[in-house]
Amino acid sequence: MQLKKLIYILIIFCFSPTFAQAQINNIPFEKPILIDTTASEDFKFNLRVLGFNKNNEYYNKINEGYTLFGYRLTPSVSWQFQKNFKVEGGIFLQKDFGNNKFTYALPYFNMLYSWRQNQLILGNINGSIHHRQIEPMEDFERLMNDIPENGLQFLRRTEKLFLDAWVNWETMIYPGSDFKEKLSGGLVIDRKLMQKPKQELTFHYEFKGYHTGGQIDIVEQPLVIVFNNSAGFSWQHDLVGEKLNNIKFEGHFLHFTDQSNETRLVFTEGYGYYLNGQLSTHFGDFMLSYWYGDQFYSYKGGRLYQSISTNLDSEYSVDVRQLLILRILNEIKIGPQTNLVLRFEPFWDLQNKKFEFSHALYFNVFKTFSIRKQ
Repeated sequence: MQLKKLIYILIIFCFSPTFAQAQINNIPFEKPILIDTTASEDFKFNLRVLGFNKNNEYYNKINEGYTLFGYRLTPSVSWQFQKNFKVEGGIFLQKDFGNNKFTYALPYFNMLYSWRQNQLILGNINGSIHHRQIEPMEDFERLMNDIPENGLQFLRRTEKLFLDAWVNWETMIYPGSDFKEKLSGGLVIDRKLMQKPKQELTFHYEFKGYHTGGQIDIVEQPLVIVFNNSAGFSWQHDLVGEKLNNIKFEGHFLHFTDQSNETRLVFTEGYGYYLNGQLSTHFGDFMLSYWYGDQFYSYKGGRLYQSISTNLDSEYSVDVRQLLILRILNEIKIGPQTNLVLRFEPFWDLQNKKFEFSHALYFNVFKTFSIRKQ
């Protein structure tokens, strides 16, 4: 599809009252690394736990079905020995049910410097869903199958702005390494353009890059450089009523380009648009999503949205990927810093005229308490 036509359709969708749009709400899963403004010099014990069971009943050539079932555990100790500086260290563990060994057992460490409304983090950063990227750009399932991100992150949070810029150093090389270094990074900007008592209009921009290379390895392979960009708007209106919370409207235009010296992907450039609609109620959230991708690819993006198969040893690709997705979402507050999230997500593959679905259950526990100094 031509670029002008995509932009035209996006504009119609964003401002038409007959459609509703909103990126899926992953805030119940967030436990960001933050400065405690009330903290003394006491040590603190922090516990992050995610128990998950996600079953994908997929039978398509882009993304086969599978089940993710297990838990992720990150116990750590932090010391905020200055009001604007904190260190935190611990261990990250993942146990997949049906596997007698830990899937991951890795050290966890970061240093956080905070000033005004800014943060600089070195080490394990606020990764995955904390970047607040849309699903075609960032696969939600990384929360259950990838290790915590390591690198450098700058964050700025104000009343009207959310800015997240980061580098995730994925693979380190040394002289004589027989593999390439790998790194990814990105930028997310959410800027409120209008903020009234019951309405908000927000501009959303995302950039994502992936690179493999290096000069000191012994592998004769060309550099890989892949970029994605996304831009869109969202509108939220609060509703008056005992059972209704709000409605949200959102639409994004996405672009993909492969700038590698020698391209290895089937496609070197592609486009897509992602249009969503959500009604938030006291019973849960109901969301309708529409995806159109034309030769679209994103490194570690949502697998369903790719035009290139993510199945093992598959060389299948398709020019156009077109999906209509219904999402039924519910968060149950069990207690302070503990919740249960339920999701049911059926979708209709408009190109192949096929109905498939996934369902999931998540337990989240976030607990912090002081350890007195001796």
